[in-house]
Amino acid sequence: MDRRAFLTAAGTGLGLVALPRPAAAAAGPIGSGWTEISPGYSVHQPPDRTRHTLNTATGEHHFWLYDTDPSTFPGQDSGPRSELRFHNDYTSGQAQFECDMKIKAGAHRVCVMQVFGGATAATAFMTLAMNTNSINYYDSTTRIFSPVYDTYIRLNVVHETAIGKVHVFVNRQYQASFNDRGDATHYFKCGLYGRSAMSARSDAYLKNIHIYRKP
Repeated sequence: MDRRAFLTAAGTGLGLVALPRPAAAAAGPIGSGWTEISPGYSVHQPPDRTRHTLNTATGEHHFWLYDTDPSTFPGQDSGPRSELRFHNDYTSGQAQFECDMKIKAGAHRVCVMQVFGGATAATAFMTLAMNTNSINYYDSTTRIFSPVYDTYIRLNVVHETAIGKVHVFVNRQYQASFNDRGDATHYFKCGLYGRSAMSARSDAYLKNIHIYRKP
């Protein structure tokens, strides 16, 4: 599907966890022809730290990080993580991530969602919470949406591998498209991934998480 046609279609440790089904109904994917999948996920946290809880009654995930937390994968990355790593690995077709997300005021330079995998970089797409009360493309000044502090937004991220594009929607409104940095094995991650000069503490809340695929 070309971009124009698409846009007009309006736990702890590293163990595998089943994706919970929250009671609230989701609005559904952007566009048509999607199939929802339940790939499960792993929880990534700093060593010997608890930085994630799940309210099983509401399906709400709470992530938090301190800038003094140790790296989750020492020697392999630049900061601590409190993330869900979804096991939706794909190399072709289209994939869509959907959630309701709330970022606590003050969170800065922490990645809240990413599409992993790229030929020229480790990731195809990242969006960071910045102290401009916005989510930005990586840590650039390219703003995707504002305001984001202390209020739930609905985030949809769509990856079209055939054309190498990632499309971002907030509250079901199109925001921007970005190049995906090349063919690779991709998967979704969400939560908090601390970067250099991150805020002393960051918190994020996610619920109504859904993942979709299309050939």
